[in-house]
Amino acid sequence: MLLWDTIETQNNLFSATDKRFIAYIRSNPNIIYMSITEVIEESGISYGSIIRFTKKVGCSGFQDFKIRLAGENSQLETNDKKSDEEISFVDNFHQTTEKQLTITSRNIDENILIDITKRFINARQIMVIGAGGSHPMVEELVYRLVRLGFNNVSHEQDEHYQAYRVSMLEPSDLLIVFSFSGSTKSILEIVKLAKESEVQVVAFTNHLKSPLSDLVDISLIAASHVPALKAELGTKIPFYYLIELLSQYIYKESEYAKKALHRTYEVVADKQI
Repeated sequence: MLLWDTIETQNNLFSATDKRFIAYIRSNPNIIYMSITEVIEESGISYGSIIRFTKKVGCSGFQDFKIRLAGENSQLETNDKKSDEEISFVDNFHQTTEKQLTITSRNIDENILIDITKRFINARQIMVIGAGGSHPMVEELVYRLVRLGFNNVSHEQDEHYQAYRVSMLEPSDLLIVFSFSGSTKSILEIVKLAKESEVQVVAFTNHLKSPLSDLVDISLIAASHVPALKAELGTKIPFYYLIELLSQYIYKESEYAKKALHRTYEVVADKQI
């Protein structure tokens, strides 16, 4: 994973000092030519805080951090780019969404995609849950799975029904969880309940490290990096991209899914004008 991608996906874990250092890096691309002493003097951030930050993002120290940073062309929001005021709202939204999709795509390990696909195909039962703004994505995934012939899929919105259903799942079953923050209490409680019965759990989430990612077996990470309040109405396109990608992969790997899609098309074809 690229260094900036790691920073973005772990944003929820950073301290106030870490975030101040990130802001300093963004506004000072010449940091790659500076010594740590120069950075300390200019930024006002201590030696220990800088070293701890570099280790949080997977580097061995400040020198390794600078080398990786220098090797990446995608230094975020450099001064030679247009400001938000200089481009239209539509163009700005397009650029933001394109960037999120690019990061989401780079974060995907195809081996993980293969693993998740196998879990779907082999599961006895599949249950999909999500709270609040995540629920529309639950419905989208369930729709696609039904079209691909997964008659063993269900979803529940009520927390009590979720608990009832999850308590009856077995290790051969699969629980799919959508959570933007990875820290919604009701979702975490359901996942903990599932793990008590050794149920397989796959998460679609926005953070590489979160309370949810610590509990589940495997995750697909989106890149909708917006402030918490904006996220309530923000783009979910990276999540829909992951749903689309997984659906296409299941279709590619399963002959049954191919036949099911053809069959489900046929039964509604005559309903169109």
